[in-house]
Amino acid sequence: MRPNEISLSVFANGNRRAILALSRFTGLLLASSLLASQPPSIDPRQALAELRRLGTRKPFSADSPDVYLEPKSLNRFFTERIYRKLQGNAYFGYDYDEGFLLDGNQVQIEVLKDLSAGACCQNAYRVALEQALQAQGLVLRPRAPHQIGVSIVGVERHETPSTLPGVMVEAYLRNNGQKKSFFIRYGAGHPRGLPAAIRLSAEMLVMQIVSRAGTSHYPGRALTGPNVPVKREK
Repeated sequence: MRPNEISLSVFANGNRRAILALSRFTGLLLASSLLASQPPSIDPRQALAELRRLGTRKPFSADSPDVYLEPKSLNRFFTERIYRKLQGNAYFGYDYDEGFLLDGNQVQIEVLKDLSAGACCQNAYRVALEQALQAQGLVLRPRAPHQIGVSIVGVERHETPSTLPGVMVEAYLRNNGQKKSFFIRYGAGHPRGLPAAIRLSAEMLVMQIVSRAGTSHYPGRALTGPNVPVKREK
């Protein structure tokens, strides 16, 4: 999929619209591509205006179409207090950071549930999340100081002219020692189907974790072999 063919819209359940959400890192890659290799037919000023729009951050309650298109996906995991604090946009998601910091490389998956209709993705998401954590050198430990909570609040199973298969999740990261958390609601869709969208969503969440780590606290490493089990410490 070429950058100018990426479809971005608000995620919704059932036969409504889905979203291809990008991480900030992916957004930077898109920006570089748009600015460095513009086809003659595209005005660079137009591209810059689009990038500014992608970078705009607004309150979730005022900006997200989910508030009126998908009210049933709200208030099932996050509380109204968190929704009032979320800022962002439908492209990159909406987040609120109290000052979460990754200190070390030990994490635990405290909560992972699927609240969508049919609840078909919980096990697949856990596998994808464990593999994404492993790939970044993070170790799963039951009493680790960093807690991860994920709830799938919407699933789009099929591709249509206006949708991609994908998932909408609400997630938190918590540093128990610092008593600081990070909250995010975002969607991820993929043209290769729902399994690929789940993997993308898990990888996006893990990148949120490692992007909040200092190199002195987290010696990240890339592990090879997607089917190698995640190391767990007792």
